[in-house]
Amino acid sequence: MIRTVLTLYPKSGENQKLIGFFSERGILERAVEFEGCLSVELQVPESDGSEVLITALWDSLENYNLYLSSTGREQDVKQMKELLADPEQEIGTACLYKVYAHVRQATPPTA
Repeated sequence: MIRTVLTLYPKSGENQKLIGFFSERGILERAVEFEGCLSVELQVPESDGSEVLITALWDSLENYNLYLSSTGREQDVKQMKELLADPEQEIGTACLYKVYAHVRQATPPTA
């Protein structure tokens, strides 16, 4: 398994626009439906929201690489760049971490 970590820096004060973009385009939903994607998360810091962190758990590097060239992703990246503080920020391969241990609850707690 691998964990991907992508940090995005939205234009000042516009992190909600970037979060909304992910929702409107169904980016997270499409990713988790892709073969080999086990989970995907969008996070912002509690303190200021000056960055948006996208993490995902994949069963293999091969499936993650296939996702990078999947239908619609190129258009997502092109439109997303307009929302970033640095439109030249590379939104290609995220930082990759090999997962050596993965533990989760058998039954998630109820809210």
